[in-house]
Amino acid sequence: MASSVFSRPFFFFYSLLWRVALPFLKRSRRLADGWPERLIPEDWLAPDFPSVSGEHTVDIWLQAASGGEARLAVAVCKALDPEQPLRVLVVTWTRQGREVIEKALPALAESHPLLKLAVRFAPFDRPDIARRAVALARPRIVALLETELWPSLMAACREQGVPVQVLNGRITASTVNFGRRFSSLMKAVSPAGVAAISENDRRGFAAIFPCPAQTMPNIKFDLAAEMLEKPLEENSFRAEGPVFLFASVRSGEETRLPGQLPLIFKKRPEACIIIVPRHLHRVEAWKSVLSDIGLYPLLVSEMEENFTLPQGRVLIWDRFGDLPRLYASAQAVFVGGSFGQGGQNFLESLAAGRIPCIGPSASNFLWAMNREGRNASLEQAALLRIAHTPREVIDIMLEQSSAPLPQKDIRKAFQSWLAPRLGGSTAAADILKNSMLKD
Repeated sequence: MASSVFSRPFFFFYSLLWRVALPFLKRSRRLADGWPERLIPEDWLAPDFPSVSGEHTVDIWLQAASGGEARLAVAVCKALDPEQPLRVLVVTWTRQGREVIEKALPALAESHPLLKLAVRFAPFDRPDIARRAVALARPRIVALLETELWPSLMAACREQGVPVQVLNGRITASTVNFGRRFSSLMKAVSPAGVAAISENDRRGFAAIFPCPAQTMPNIKFDLAAEMLEKPLEENSFRAEGPVFLFASVRSGEETRLPGQLPLIFKKRPEACIIIVPRHLHRVEAWKSVLSDIGLYPLLVSEMEENFTLPQGRVLIWDRFGDLPRLYASAQAVFVGGSFGQGGQNFLESLAAGRIPCIGPSASNFLWAMNREGRNASLEQAALLRIAHTPREVIDIMLEQSSAPLPQKDIRKAFQSWLAPRLGGSTAAADILKNSMLKD
């Protein structure tokens, strides 16, 4: 029975782990933000979705991890285009994700008047909290985007008869290993269906869940195509020398790249280096390590409006949401997370007309390279450069800065590469519509 899922020993220890962890998690600046909401008070959904006895409070619950997944949620909402009132709740773990949704609300309200959209911080996955969240929302369907496989949420949905769909699904080897180790649990909390972004991911989901698993086009390709339809964004700053952009860098780059940066100034003393940490709470770490080697970075938050990029200096971009225009202004781009942490999404760089360089660790973004498909991969199409060492990163970027290809040519080539890979947003919306028809 579904009600017996939480009685398993796994959930006893899982709940205990959450109870021990919560006081420590409260010290995290990222999770302390919106803390009461994450614990699911009784008025969690007020005033957006008032509860009506005997009815679903929301129609669709979309679970998005952070900013990137929140953009996927917006794309799915656009594709839903309902013919009757539809209530959609998007839950996200981070302030960045919440801001993405909130920024999209006015345009969605204008283009989709029948769509009622609200955003909340995701509930902690402690069993009693997850149960309370599902009970308050009473969704017709829950859609987990990409890797959001939270055991208590899935168990609460099973217990309360709410179907779960995994959309744009990605799965790691560690998750597959966990699922095989707890195979009976996976069977008990299995979603109703999975739509994965690659055949490799589909096989991973099929190995642990006894539900239909199919593939779908990645919604992120749709987002990239949308960016190509827009003119390049202009920056509020001026650049008098070449711009070397290190985007979405993570802790794996903090110890590997800084020592190589002086090589850029040696070859291009008029250059400006811009560092954009993937997580803003790492700004101080970058500031410290760069100062230790004598580079003494500036913070963009301390610059006046309409400033000129300082030549021969490092600028740390401690502001969220500016990457598209930064990509457009750079002559050489490195996208981080690719030295030991699985990589970050580099499609935005291509949409801005710059060929990205990445490190050797891109396991989380193999889908973006599209090596499984029949058509040419990004590497084969000469739209991606892979460096195996930090020094090679600098060499590639210096090469790119000396003779940058025209942005319009790169964008045109990328648009052609994307064409056979589009349709993920519509596929996800169709899955949700069909699932609700069965309700």
